[in-house]
Amino acid sequence: MAEKPRSTSLPDVAATQSCARRLLRFRLHMLAGAAAIAAITIATPAAADDPPPVLSVLVRNILDGWAVLDGDRRQPVVLDRLQVSGTVAFDRLGIEGLSLHGQIFRIAGSSLSERIGDVQTADAIDAVPTMRLFEAWAEKRWGSADRSIALRVGLMDLNADFDSISAAGSFINSSHGVGADLARSGLNGPSIYPVSAFGARLDVAPWKRFAIRYALLDGVAGDPARPRAFVIARLAPRDGSLSIAQMDWRPNEKVHFAAGAWRYSRSTVTLDGAERGYRQGVYAEAEGSLTKKISVWGRIGVDDGRVEVVSGYVGAGLLLKGAWAGRPDDSVGIAVARAYNSPQARRPSDLAPAETSVELTYQFKLSPVLSAQPDFQYIFDPSLDHRARNAAVLGLRLIASFGFPKPSPPTDPGDPTVKPPDPVPPDDSATPSG
Repeated sequence: MAEKPRSTSLPDVAATQSCARRLLRFRLHMLAGAAAIAAITIATPAAADDPPPVLSVLVRNILDGWAVLDGDRRQPVVLDRLQVSGTVAFDRLGIEGLSLHGQIFRIAGSSLSERIGDVQTADAIDAVPTMRLFEAWAEKRWGSADRSIALRVGLMDLNADFDSISAAGSFINSSHGVGADLARSGLNGPSIYPVSAFGARLDVAPWKRFAIRYALLDGVAGDPARPRAFVIARLAPRDGSLSIAQMDWRPNEKVHFAAGAWRYSRSTVTLDGAERGYRQGVYAEAEGSLTKKISVWGRIGVDDGRVEVVSGYVGAGLLLKGAWAGRPDDSVGIAVARAYNSPQARRPSDLAPAETSVELTYQFKLSPVLSAQPDFQYIFDPSLDHRARNAAVLGLRLIASFGFPKPSPPTDPGDPTVKPPDPVPPDDSATPSG
């Protein structure tokens, strides 16, 4: 998932270390309580062909520590996010296809992006410290596994259904979760982490290999004046709306193509103040498996640079899973993300043409519920602050993840309590591959 700009004061080193100690004590209590969930999860596996369980629960904690090796501000950074989500499915209760879902998270720590001044957000969980109800929706699904229609209404994460690349989920930079062109759009960003919006989403899958989805959401996620509010769904007429549509196609089990378009209904003054325009853009992405172990992906997006600071985005990456014998769940990868600054934004502030991030990451599984992930990023021409110089950061991510009744591996960034939106290709495992 990507995130929106945050604005907080910078703590000094002592405050950061104190925050780290408090977070560690809090997480030890959380892990002790969640151990019971892990025991139940291992003891009661669910059959694959059964209807979804009545109640599914996920508890996941992400703790990130960063050292700024090169940059203007070299204070250490600690970030922490505790996520609790759950889904109630009514299939076993006699109402097929109906489900209710909720997600709450708690964010704590300081900001890496405020240290290095990047516009793409080097750490995807970087956000204003708060506790928030992020998702609360109801969904009704009609049809079968081969073809279906689903309608979802409520507070929702747009990035769970749109502009999401599975192979890129192992990386930490926000732009690999959702392109910077879309993530930086609108008055307060679209309905993505860490602030969601109320809306409705329609998903139509006429066959397993193809799906079309459309969402209509509040044009302003949350309330920019209340960044720490627990929940906001104001639906003010002055906010307008955000429309987004996407087509997904899987020609086979190894390849996935997607293309989408988005537009805000309210016009806005251009960056140079000369006229009015609409925030709108298009994107396309592709991912595929070169071998059983190697996955690659690429994404491109453009928007109206007259009204948006980020006018375009290009990203790509490669992920290798199970590189070492006896370590099938480990993954190592490299990814590049480049966000283009619009000409109107560059003129008054002397911004570089684009910000480029190169990320190297390695995630290894410590246990069924724990993982560790060293990560290195180098950011060329950070663009959130035109005075910032190139930055190098080295981090370590620790993930503890517990799911019930379905396990939630720490190396899988998805939410096992929610049905994946992508079309699922036919099982061709019986067919020999070349």
